[in-house]
Amino acid sequence: MQEAVLTEMKIKLPKDVAETTSSKEIIEMLLDKALSKAEYYLSRCNEFKAKYGGDFASFKKKAEKAKKEVFADWDDLIVWEGYELGYKEWKKKYEELKICMA
Repeated sequence: MQEAVLTEMKIKLPKDVAETTSSKEIIEMLLDKALSKAEYYLSRCNEFKAKYGGDFASFKKKAEKAKKEVFADWDDLIVWEGYELGYKEWKKKYEELKICMA
């Protein structure tokens, strides 16, 4: 994995929230969000894996090499690709956020 570039950020919070919340807690909330998003996209990918009995790459090859174009397959291919990209993106964000906990 490529090394993450970290940027310091300043946020404004209500005084009572700022006094009771640490930066570690904020990072933990962001970690939870990233993990939840990654798990959501992975679960949607798994639905397609179960439906088509294989992974995305295999299904993509099958759809591209089909003699007759099946529009429902192409629709699913586009949606599945979006879920794959979403999963990869949120997994990357999660991994990068874990660096901030060190």
